[in-house]
Amino acid sequence: MALTVADIRRRFDRAGASYEAAAEVQPVVATHLAGLCPSRLTGRVLEIGAGSGLLTRQLAPRLAAGGLYVALDLSPGMLGHAALPTGVCRLAANGEAVPFAPGTFDFLASASAMHWYADPAASIAANVALVRPGGSFALAVYVAGTLGELEEASQVTGFGSVYPMHPASYYRDMLQSLPGVVWQIKETRHTVVHDSVRALLKSLKGAGVTHTAGRREASPARYREFVQYYEAHFGAGGGVAASYHVAVVAGSRPAAPAC
Repeated sequence: MALTVADIRRRFDRAGASYEAAAEVQPVVATHLAGLCPSRLTGRVLEIGAGSGLLTRQLAPRLAAGGLYVALDLSPGMLGHAALPTGVCRLAANGEAVPFAPGTFDFLASASAMHWYADPAASIAANVALVRPGGSFALAVYVAGTLGELEEASQVTGFGSVYPMHPASYYRDMLQSLPGVVWQIKETRHTVVHDSVRALLKSLKGAGVTHTAGRREASPARYREFVQYYEAHFGAGGGVAASYHVAVVAGSRPAAPAC
């Protein structure tokens, strides 16, 4: 059973207060993406999936005087807890139905958000169309392979499940279909070592990253089997490892040459 927009909103609303303390790889991804963004931003900036402000706090100070920075997130609960720089406009809205016309923004950014889209290819294409000719964008999405250890342990033991993610090639194909856009894509990998399986699951829940497809039995016996399998196969550094695969995109929409 697929997650609905309402499901995702509720999960992140609940995680609003705990997100920054629980999120471990998200700050790394935000900092990496910020390093690919212009050192100076002008005009209108849109960040989709601003969440708690991990990327916002790095980009908003780069905005020149007179500019507008819109921090959009599906979850009002996340935005309500977000520590954002003064002057940033908070907007609770669905990134797959952004309430702006194409060509409205000079720069678009998004980290750790767009993989939650119901239709990433169509919706990201629409997001990129929000960038005016001469503008640019930087995006980071999680791809297949993320939490692969958790996925394997879940499949073997029947305890829980992992939200399905597209491979990096899916996003590459989408970008290739966009007219008038120049882009580069690179897949990066990050490994987080948690003290225990329980600590891993607590961290994921605190960051709003939970998924169980349909109704699945979650008996104590099955949970113990899950923990034992995970520890036996993915133990690392005195704890357990969790891997994250991220597709990072930097692109632009070149302006038409002057006649």
